[in-house]
Amino acid sequence: MELSSVSFRRLVPACAAAAAVVLVVSCSSDVEPSAEAVGRVGELPAAAAQIMDKPAYRGARWIYQVADQDTGEVLFSSRPDELAFTGSTAKLFTVGTLFDSRGTDAKLTTPVYTTGPVADGTLDGDLVLVGSGDLTFGGREASAGKAVDAFSATTIDHVYADIAPNGAVPAGDPLAGVNRLAAQVAASGIRQVNGDVLVDDRLWQPYTAQEGPVPPIFVNDNLLDITVDPGAVGATAGVTASPATAAYRTVSEVTTKPGTDVSLAVTADEHDPRLLHVSGEIGADAGKRLTIYRVPDAAAWARTLFTEALARAGVAVSGSAASGSATSGSAGPALPAPDSYGKAVATYVSPPLSVLAGMVLRTSYNTGANAFLCLNAVQAGATDCTDGLKSTRTLAGKAGIDDDALILVDGQGGDPASASPATMTRWIRFADGQPWGPALREDLPILGETGTLAANGLQSPAKGKVRAKTGTSAHVDPATGRALFNVQSMAGHMTSKDDRRLVFDVLVSGAVFDDPVSGVTQVGDDVADVAAAFQQAAQ
Repeated sequence: MELSSVSFRRLVPACAAAAAVVLVVSCSSDVEPSAEAVGRVGELPAAAAQIMDKPAYRGARWIYQVADQDTGEVLFSSRPDELAFTGSTAKLFTVGTLFDSRGTDAKLTTPVYTTGPVADGTLDGDLVLVGSGDLTFGGREASAGKAVDAFSATTIDHVYADIAPNGAVPAGDPLAGVNRLAAQVAASGIRQVNGDVLVDDRLWQPYTAQEGPVPPIFVNDNLLDITVDPGAVGATAGVTASPATAAYRTVSEVTTKPGTDVSLAVTADEHDPRLLHVSGEIGADAGKRLTIYRVPDAAAWARTLFTEALARAGVAVSGSAASGSATSGSAGPALPAPDSYGKAVATYVSPPLSVLAGMVLRTSYNTGANAFLCLNAVQAGATDCTDGLKSTRTLAGKAGIDDDALILVDGQGGDPASASPATMTRWIRFADGQPWGPALREDLPILGETGTLAANGLQSPAKGKVRAKTGTSAHVDPATGRALFNVQSMAGHMTSKDDRRLVFDVLVSGAVFDDPVSGVTQVGDDVADVAAAFQQAAQ
């Protein structure tokens, strides 16, 4: 199941919404076009045809292309030149562009600078933490060169715990980065800061994508993990927040009800933004449930957590950051000029970009992909994150992709990002031929094993033989509660039974389900099973 690029937004009735987007969704399919009309190649495997004939896909279209990775020979295709929403498969373009411009082994360095002299253990000035775009910043076992996720056959990563019932916290200490920097500051001899802790988040201009702000500083994915523990029926549920910090206080307003149903919300207090109200209901038999609070000011969050880490390391700070404020971040005018910093007093170095990218692709982490877009812009000498799209467009041109064959609006694949199966397979073949191609391939989720494909194809003979990025675009009709899937897709690599290397893109556009959550599971399973059917039939 993938929830990572789903945006269950308001829509008009499904076919009306689809008709408003030309060449993206078709809602009339009583007459099947001829093979010649749709450019069909190869006989559709019976297992795939059976899935495509399900009632949920009565008004939908399935389009796909499967080709030889080395020669480009097309083994299977249907309507391969038609545009459709990409969903998160567009992340393949964003990640590939970053690999091409910076290399897969490049690392991001997060430094800390002083703004004044140090004498007898006292800094007469400020400590400035400078954001570098490091997505893990010590968490997710990054200190061991990893970037783990919490996807399994039964769980998804905490970055989507507010919209999925089975969210889990990834392994690793989320404060490892700030703790390591604080230890280095202490080791330098500083014991007292007669100033403040500032966070310099000016690596790129403020950028807000479809899921919110995309900052150059991350601690615990800029999330407060909140675990709700049901009590006896009628009792208020318990609430525990992590990481432990003075940045926020939580109060439980969750009522324990009979059964297993769960409905939770986390909102900041109208008068005190540091006070979070956890409200809703949880079934007495539901077990503990994870939800999250998305921190609105990443710089303030990092500032507080770093200040607390300094205190644990024996470094006292006299400035306002010591109060645990989570509502003011970089302190604006107090920041030095970007080119005025001297030698860093502490540095934290990320795992290689290929490791960070693997986490982004496995989890379909939208904010992370948009941070990569911003890093692409910075690499090109710009601070406007949308300039990163120019770099992607240039590289796509080198792959032979025409301007009108690819639509991108951000780094994550937000609507209306669009491409055709032919375009997607062309990109994947091009990428595989680049020095960074093997890293991109290895970073992809694996059917039945990792990431957003961990729960799919568990009993399939194709398990472990398909590596692909998943993509989802879905919207809910508020009047009926039914979900329209603009697209559910998979794009990547597969190895046939005779070890032939293949690239593919398969998607369904226009599927309708009565229930959004079960629909996400079902359509994800079905697209994965169609891809598995191609893998089994390929020769």
